[in-house]
Amino acid sequence: MILPYAGVLVGLDVAAHYGSLTNAELPVQFYLASDRGLGEFLEYSMTGAVAVMTLLLWKTKRAPVYLANSILFGWLTLDNWTEVHEAFGKSFGPALEWIRFVPVEADHLAEFVLLVAVGGLWLIAMVVTLRTASQRALAFSLILAACVVSAAFFGVIVDLLVVWGDQNAAFHALLVFIEDGGEFAMLILAFLFTVGFFDSDYRSEKAHRSYLQRPPLPAQ
Repeated sequence: MILPYAGVLVGLDVAAHYGSLTNAELPVQFYLASDRGLGEFLEYSMTGAVAVMTLLLWKTKRAPVYLANSILFGWLTLDNWTEVHEAFGKSFGPALEWIRFVPVEADHLAEFVLLVAVGGLWLIAMVVTLRTASQRALAFSLILAACVVSAAFFGVIVDLLVVWGDQNAAFHALLVFIEDGGEFAMLILAFLFTVGFFDSDYRSEKAHRSYLQRPPLPAQ
């Protein structure tokens, strides 16, 4: 059911961008990345759900790599809801005003630095924890990591291009759509993959417990 709803949200986002370009503004909540908009509420739900599911996987499997992913998605949910990186940019942006060789405002550079730092810590945690992970946990974490890295490409790199220098309205709207739509799509993939993995793991554990609890066969 999530894919049709996501499709509607993408359509509303396209309509909102077109309306902005043609001076026919639509409600700001139609934009995927609008604060407290329809798209962001879905993102909160997906990243929060992934955080909970990976935490439960860690609780049952005790594989640290699940905990590392749970912490990351918990942080993503918190940051998306409370706008941590935006507040960081406003607070520490003035310290980067000496950087003049890139056409990006200092607060956006500070946001970029924070997100790169968080991503770096997560990558270090992944490298350390994957060494002791089972093959199943390893496969899950690598696929989830691919979704995270792809989302980061859109949410960090393309986001930097959005504020890079002067842009005409149409090109700027295109970059914003690529950033928001790409990040949105990668989060959906991460959510759907985690749901599938969690469901498979739950069914496997349930079948294993049923096998162990079955009554012994009568003696012949």
